[in-house]
Amino acid sequence: MSITKTKNNSYRVRKKYPVDVVQLLGLSNPDYDKIFKTRKEAKQAELDFENRVQQLRETQNISSFELGGEVLFKDFYQDTWLDDYKSGLTSSYPTPPSNVTVSNTMDVFRLHILPMFGDYTLNYLNHNRKFVIQKMNAKAKEYANFKVIRSYVTQVFDLAEEYEYIEHNRLSKSLKKIKAVKKIHLKETKLSEDKYLSESQLLEWFQAVKEDYENNDLTQQDYALFWTTYFLSDRKSETYALQWKHINFTSNQIHLVQALDKFGNVKSTKGNKSTDLTLPVKLKSILLNWKEAQKKELTQFNIKQNRDQFLFTFIDRKGNINQRVHTDFLNYRMKSIKRRHPNLAHCTPHKLRHTTATLAKLHGMSLESISEALTHSEVGTTKTYINANNVIKLTPADFTYNQLLKLSSGE
Repeated sequence: MSITKTKNNSYRVRKKYPVDVVQLLGLSNPDYDKIFKTRKEAKQAELDFENRVQQLRETQNISSFELGGEVLFKDFYQDTWLDDYKSGLTSSYPTPPSNVTVSNTMDVFRLHILPMFGDYTLNYLNHNRKFVIQKMNAKAKEYANFKVIRSYVTQVFDLAEEYEYIEHNRLSKSLKKIKAVKKIHLKETKLSEDKYLSESQLLEWFQAVKEDYENNDLTQQDYALFWTTYFLSDRKSETYALQWKHINFTSNQIHLVQALDKFGNVKSTKGNKSTDLTLPVKLKSILLNWKEAQKKELTQFNIKQNRDQFLFTFIDRKGNINQRVHTDFLNYRMKSIKRRHPNLAHCTPHKLRHTTATLAKLHGMSLESISEALTHSEVGTTKTYINANNVIKLTPADFTYNQLLKLSSGE
C-alpha cells in the first residue's frame, strides 16, 4: 500500500521511481515521499506520479516531467518563496524574520541572486548544474558573505521541490561544496593591527576632528556625535538612539538602554542590556554645548526641545526635519574627514570601538572591565556577564584618552 495515514491524521504517499526514470532524471534518491492533508489529495498525487512516469517513458522529455518548473526564478521568488520566507516557513528558526532581516534578504536577492538567475526558469537552472556552479563560484570570489547567498538559493530550490515545481533539487549537494573564497581570503590576509588604530593613528584622528570642527568642516552635531561614539565605546546604533532623558548631567551618568534599527525604529540593545556609564568630563562639556546649540536650532523650526528629543537628528532628502539619523550617518562623516586628511588610517565607528578596547587592554585595563563597559555578554569563553544597572565608572575610551593625554604631554 503506497498511501498510509500518519499520527497527525495526514496521508503519506511513498513510491519508488523505476530504475530507468531514476537514470533519466539523475535522481540521487529513488524515493517519492510526500505528505498530504486528505486521502483524496494523496490518491490524486499517486495517480499523477504514475501518469508522469508513463509520460516520461514515452517522451523521454525531462522537462515535461516538471512543467511547473517552467516558471522563472524571479517569479517563483517573488510570488511564492518570499511570502513563505516572511512567514518563517523556509528555515528552522522558531520565529519569523524581523522587518529589518526581511529587508536585508530582499537586498541580497536584488543585488546578487536575481542578477545571476532571475531570468532563467527553475527547470533550466535545476538541469544545468555546471552553469549554476560557475555563477556561484564567481560570486564566492567577490562577495564575503557568500554563505547567505548559498543558503537562499538552496532554500528556493528546496521549496520548489516541496511545492512540486521540480521533481528533485539537483543543486543541493553541489552548492554545499562551494567555499566562501572571499571570506576565507580576508581572514587569511587580515592582520591583527588592521583591526584597530595604533595610539599615534588615534591621536591623528583626534587632531583631524579638532581641525575640521574649528574650520567649520564639521558641524557641532557631527563633532558631538564623533566624541559620543568614541567615549561610550558603544555600538553606533546605541549612540543614534540616545535621547536627552538618557543623559543626567547632575549625576554625570549616561543610560544606554536602546538602539535604532536600519529604519530608524527604536529597539532594545543587543542582548536587551541596560547599562549606566559615567559621563567623561570632556564629553560632558561637548554635550552641554551641543544641547544648548540644538535647542536654538530647533526653535527656528518651532520645535521645543524636551526630554524625548534625540541627541542626533538630520533633515532628510524630502526636507523632513528632526529625523532620526540613518545607519551610515557617522560612517559618511568619518569618510569626509578621511578625504580632507588623506594620511589618516582607515577608520569606521566599529573600528573605533575595537580600538578603544584594544588600547585600554594594552594600557592595563582589566578584560572584565572592558567587557562590561562594551556590554559584551562574555569574556573569552569562561566569564558570563549579567549586565545589571551597575555604573561603569570608566569606559575603555575614557581610560585610553587619559593615557594618551599623559603620553602626548610627556608625563
